[in-house]
Amino acid sequence: MINTRINQLIQYGKNHLHLGLGDEYFAVNQILYLLKLTHFEWEDVDPKVDFFEVIESILDYAVQNQILETDSINERDAFEAKIVDCLLPRPSELNRLFFQKYKTGPLTATTFFHDLSKASNYIKTKRIEQNVQYTFHGKYAPLQITINLSKPEKDPKDIQKQAMIKDKYPTCVLCMENVGVYQSTSLAPRSNHRVISLTLNHEENAWGFQYSPYAYFNEHCIILRKVHSPMYVNESTFDELVDFINKFPHYMIGSNAGLPIVGGSILNHHHFQGGRNDFPIEQARVLQKYKKGKVHYEVLDWPLSVIRVSSNNENALLDAVKEVYQSWYRYDNPKLNIHRHTTSDHNTLTPILKLNGAMYEFYLVLRNNFATEEQPYGLYHPREELFHIKKENIGLIEVMGLAILPGRLLSELDQIEECLVEGNDPNTYPDLEKHLPWIETLKTKDFTKETCMDMLKEEVGKVFEEVLEDCNVFKYGSKEDLFKFVESVI
Repeated sequence: MINTRINQLIQYGKNHLHLGLGDEYFAVNQILYLLKLTHFEWEDVDPKVDFFEVIESILDYAVQNQILETDSINERDAFEAKIVDCLLPRPSELNRLFFQKYKTGPLTATTFFHDLSKASNYIKTKRIEQNVQYTFHGKYAPLQITINLSKPEKDPKDIQKQAMIKDKYPTCVLCMENVGVYQSTSLAPRSNHRVISLTLNHEENAWGFQYSPYAYFNEHCIILRKVHSPMYVNESTFDELVDFINKFPHYMIGSNAGLPIVGGSILNHHHFQGGRNDFPIEQARVLQKYKKGKVHYEVLDWPLSVIRVSSNNENALLDAVKEVYQSWYRYDNPKLNIHRHTTSDHNTLTPILKLNGAMYEFYLVLRNNFATEEQPYGLYHPREELFHIKKENIGLIEVMGLAILPGRLLSELDQIEECLVEGNDPNTYPDLEKHLPWIETLKTKDFTKETCMDMLKEEVGKVFEEVLEDCNVFKYGSKEDLFKFVESVI
């Protein structure tokens, strides 16, 4: 049986992973070594191969023959990635193929790389399919809610602790050293990981382009500096984002803010996130419009303070965006609890860029990471009473209106439904302790046994909307204060 499975895997490699003619024996021998086998015979197999059936059978063989120490999901994932690596092009060959496709067009190149990343199961398509997704229609544009079952929730304080650890290899999950590395206890599977080299803002081959294994949205990609260096948002950031869009005009791209609390979950390695996706923020109503020369400024009706700056002239756009950045960086208004600087700088931006026809559209989200003793997580971070739904830093993806909520929420909502429908005491459910105050408010809602879960999903959406509103830097003022800021810029 194992001989047949290896034959099927080789067939799959030729079909989907660009296993080249003449590379079959090389791939077979690599797999034999991993499985501690000394014999192989070619067999005729069905050209149509179910990858997941074949790889699960091979992993079961590895467990049964004590090639794997345990049957844990981490060990299986790591060993699977190493087996698939035997079938994949070397990184340099993949780069050659990518740029060969790019000559036809950037869409052809990214489609090729994305399809390969799915076919190699680097992008965990089966697990992503388990995510719960729905739309919440609140006060703003419809928000997208995802209960994510493929990645654990992170505590903001743990994120900061991880950033302080030194002498790790690879230094972090985004470093180039992850290409082909076998999983350790602190790493996700990376043996089948590949990165395309890019030149951005005249820095030749200084950047890497890869896809996210968790794929929070369509063709979710990561663009990273090859050199491990901290996140930043400065004037160079906008040049880098525009250069990427010029090279891949069918994608959007954005950057997390480079400061703790407001800077996403990875602060120690500079990177962007992009993809081929439409986000709720793009549907936001316009509250106020301004125009200066070739540049349009729009204040959006959004939970956070957002200015959309657009132009079909690249240079005019960059000048305008950099002016907004510098003005916000210097902005100080203690009456509104906006503090530019105390022991460190607090003002920054979460910038997002997308092409709309011939128009470059920059979404500039104003951020501030000032914290107090009463609110140590940040004055513009979600209140702790909302942590039962969302505790992580509110980064780029959430800012755009896509909630990535922890997988634990799925079972907890089922338990809350039991309590509400059957009258069970939520105090007897250990997982529900964090939700107890919220459950008391839910008891007052109008629902039936049939509509209870829909009501719960609606209430989760309301909490996420509050989470975003808590991050609004003008929440202690008014929309007029935001208008005045924009008017001061132009």
